[in-house]
Amino acid sequence: MSEKYYRVKTAAKLIDPNFSARTLYSWIAKVEKRTTYHFLRKSILRNGIPVVQILLKEEDIQLLKKLYSLRNKEKKDLTAAIFATFLSPEELDERLTMERNIF
Repeated sequence: MSEKYYRVKTAAKLIDPNFSARTLYSWIAKVEKRTTYHFLRKSILRNGIPVVQILLKEEDIQLLKKLYSLRNKEKKDLTAAIFATFLSPEELDERLTMERNIF
């Protein structure tokens, strides 16, 4: 059985029915900017024009659900929620140690 992939618009509704695709696109960009995590991009033809589309796997959606929960239910800062979700415990500890040592 092959792995399923979801468009951002579909994934946003799987995360929460009221979650907008635009916000999810923004979060994806911030995750990729602040961590080493990358989402799959695929070039497709739309009306003969190549368009890059982000495709999310089930594991991506589970991580984004966790991020959504930390951000919207626990009211964590978005960057802190991204770090807690997408960094390994070692990377998170290293990042926090570095930030504590900045004066």
